[in-house]
Amino acid sequence: MSARTAIERVDRTRTVTLPCHDASMRTRDASLDVLAGQVTVTPRCHSGDVMTFEEIRDALAQRVAMLEPDTYAGADAAERAQQAAEITKLAQTATMLFGRRVATTGAWRRVSHAASPEQWLANLTGSSEHAARETLTTAERLTELPATTERLRAGELSLAQANQVTAAVSVDPHAEERMLRATKRGFRELRATKERVITAASDEDRLRRIAHTERHLSTWTQGLATHGEFSGPTEQVEQLLRRLEPLQREKFEAARRNGEHESQRAYRFDALIDLAAGAGPEALSRRAEPVVRVRVGLDKLLGRPADGVEDVCEIPGVGPVPVAHAREVLSHGLLELVVTDGVDVQSVVSTTRHVPKALRIAIEERDGGVCKVRDCDHTRATQRHHTQLFSEHGITSYRVLGDVCPEHHDLIHHGGYSIVDHPDGTWTLRAPPNTDAA
Repeated sequence: MSARTAIERVDRTRTVTLPCHDASMRTRDASLDVLAGQVTVTPRCHSGDVMTFEEIRDALAQRVAMLEPDTYAGADAAERAQQAAEITKLAQTATMLFGRRVATTGAWRRVSHAASPEQWLANLTGSSEHAARETLTTAERLTELPATTERLRAGELSLAQANQVTAAVSVDPHAEERMLRATKRGFRELRATKERVITAASDEDRLRRIAHTERHLSTWTQGLATHGEFSGPTEQVEQLLRRLEPLQREKFEAARRNGEHESQRAYRFDALIDLAAGAGPEALSRRAEPVVRVRVGLDKLLGRPADGVEDVCEIPGVGPVPVAHAREVLSHGLLELVVTDGVDVQSVVSTTRHVPKALRIAIEERDGGVCKVRDCDHTRATQRHHTQLFSEHGITSYRVLGDVCPEHHDLIHHGGYSIVDHPDGTWTLRAPPNTDAA
């Protein structure tokens, strides 16, 4: 079959439009060197049973323009929201794949006045250049990750999840399967798994040097609000957070006395302002000596060769830290040390409501301070819950205890919801009969 082509001269680049089913012609013409210029091949896929991107975009725009969400029952609205989220994932993937093609061909120079591919993509998507750079980096890494690419193209992963997966696998090529499993346990756990993979596969001294070299605190203003971000060595950030803790607790307790409720992040901001203003001698003098909990594999702590990505050293809620830092804290006697291959905490059982310290630490380690209900990322004011009523069984043990956020705790105690315990350690809630979900 002879291909009908349309050749357009743009600078020294030639665009060749070919029928998408003529692969041999497409390959042959793509290798041509026409007048020493590049050849870009664009398939002409206009068969009757395939919608073009323009048609998909126009159809979706028309559907959204006509949308009246208040006319939907709650359950139907949830289903439509899920479908829209799946469309978003697919659209992000298409944007990323096409964006990489634009970047590698240099077409961004001809279609925009941007100074870089990242700037072009950021302007296109309405995101920051940092986010655009991360997207293009992810696209490049995906060329070596067929399993992750397949799940992205199927709409099973978001771009944010793919960023985490590819960042970890770029350091440890054998971690792809583990990272893909982690995508099913919530974004917080995915991000934590990425940090563990990178830490376990990297030289500790090198990571410390990088963390020190890349330390920064940046701010920018939007309207009347100033936003910011910072990064620095984990052990130094931990010192800052430890100083903020008693001030943050005071803010929370004062608000509770006044019947006010705000996020812990808001109280932490207030504590930071107080600390910067010189407040703190009174609060700091009243606080108990800080106790830092460090999770570390026994082999790693003793300096023996460690096997596996699980054998890392980290401060829960802060992140991986050098083992030398754990040893330093240990020498001050201010440490709750959780050794990952130590005593089986499931053997700690109480016949009262009191939770023994060893059991409390073990549960906090297992749940990470996060609500155990699947897909819930809440960490604020989590509450301990017995899956079996203490009044009926009289047992307080590792197996029947878990941390849940206040909202889910209320649903269990006052809303009639029951707990479904899953093999992966997460819970889901089963609504009581005849619950109107609309």
